[in-house]
Amino acid sequence: MEAIRKVLEKYDNEYVEDYKPTWLKAKFTNPNDLLSIVQDLQAEGIKTCSTVSPTDFIDENKIEVNYFLEDIINKKNVWLKFDIPRELEACKIPSITPLMPSANWHELEAYSTFGVKFEGHPNLRYFLISADYYGKFPFRKDFDWKAHEQNLIQNIDEITSEWLDEYEENEKTLPKDGSKTILHWGPTHPASGPIRLKVGVDGENIQWVDPDIGYVWRALEHLVERKDFIGSIVAVERICFMDNPNPMICYSQAVEEIAGKEITRFAKLMRVVLGEIGRIASHLISMGGFFGNAGLHTFVMWTMDVREYFLDALEEYSGARIATACIEPGGVRYPLRDGWLDIVQKAIEKYESSKDEFFDIFINNPLMKTRAVANAIISKEDVVQNYMAGPIARASGVKVDVRIDEPYAGYDEIEFDYVTCENGDIYDRLHIFFKELDQSMDIIKQAIAKIQEGIASGEMNPQKDHLVRIPKKLPAGEAVTRIEWARGEILMHLVTQEKATNPYRLKIKAPSVNHTMVLDELLRGKTLSDIPLVYGSMHICQGDLDR
Repeated sequence: MEAIRKVLEKYDNEYVEDYKPTWLKAKFTNPNDLLSIVQDLQAEGIKTCSTVSPTDFIDENKIEVNYFLEDIINKKNVWLKFDIPRELEACKIPSITPLMPSANWHELEAYSTFGVKFEGHPNLRYFLISADYYGKFPFRKDFDWKAHEQNLIQNIDEITSEWLDEYEENEKTLPKDGSKTILHWGPTHPASGPIRLKVGVDGENIQWVDPDIGYVWRALEHLVERKDFIGSIVAVERICFMDNPNPMICYSQAVEEIAGKEITRFAKLMRVVLGEIGRIASHLISMGGFFGNAGLHTFVMWTMDVREYFLDALEEYSGARIATACIEPGGVRYPLRDGWLDIVQKAIEKYESSKDEFFDIFINNPLMKTRAVANAIISKEDVVQNYMAGPIARASGVKVDVRIDEPYAGYDEIEFDYVTCENGDIYDRLHIFFKELDQSMDIIKQAIAKIQEGIASGEMNPQKDHLVRIPKKLPAGEAVTRIEWARGEILMHLVTQEKATNPYRLKIKAPSVNHTMVLDELLRGKTLSDIPLVYGSMHICQGDLDR
């Protein structure tokens, strides 16, 4: 990290400091230095932008823009900060997208919600939000949500007008002769979920793909600000219900860091168990959904059957199968109930009795191999350039896993290694989930054994050690935490003010943004029949894509 520190110290700054073992944090005085800083960091291996996070400090009349950059291969992280004027005319900073393509949609989101103009962006436009929010920048502190929501009919008219304008433009520009046209895959396609892919085709051949997201945009980061620090978990867990516990772990860690609280060893190991249950439930959906996208819905039913056993464990612990609210700042929400670990063990046994059949039917499926092997390959270079995360990156042979790279909860006590494939094709993006299911079963077994040993020795009290008290009011501060979610890294940037009772700002970065961003690159030159297969192999969740 010393070489990176020297790069940062070359430029006028307020501070350059260690943040975490693999992190450096720096705040600079001149936003115009940004591109030079990024170029120098790239020379030191920092080649990827994780996300961009503005914070509106309205009382200070400034927007603070935070950049989170990574060297994925060598496990180094850099947090850059710049203040820019809040006035819209002057609220601008150079775009790093030409240098780091992974920043593309993150800059568009920051522009659309905060009004930060990224000068030099190749296609700066409103993004994620619907047309009724254009030019209003809803995440600024002076945006009037109540007034906006009262204009329901006007808002609907603006959204409708945008669709009609797009239709009329296509009518004018598309040739009347020939086979070129624009097709809309979604948002009502059985495989698409609430996303629209605008697909430019010449006959069956795909020329370009433009993903249109935001159909389930809920302004989730703003909803968090309406609740207190504990109540916010009911918003955070709605990032995506397919892996419900892990986002709550990420958020809770940020609150605990600012509060200066350390949770118990018992709670850390319980977070491992609950987090892996969430990962397993999500992976089973992803495996079945892969085939469901291709119209083979029986496969979905097989994986859903096994998933029910793991949802039984979540329901027995929390009272809910999906929206569990099972983890909160301070630890885990409930004590350990008698017999609960046996229910988890029963779920593991159900999977292990089914996995050989799953492998033969899912992984060795000859039709799937014919269509998936050597199709839509993502190289290691693509992973770094576009910031593919989690199973998508590991399917391309990239050893990245936050549980190992930056251990949290009780993962530092668990013995496990990176699970990877090598080819980075559609086949490997399915196969990787099968490998990771086996890994998660083993992680849960190890964590349960440690919990049982702790209880037997008297070190752990399962009725009292689940939760430590978090103050209702927190000091001014900020924290960045990461976790390995079922689909890849989730990063949260939490900002608080003095004696705060609720978050001032929570930026949520989740992997489906970048995984959707590369669909154009993966699908160009292919045919329409490839869309469900390629799309399904990216394991995209609209919940974390739109937030």
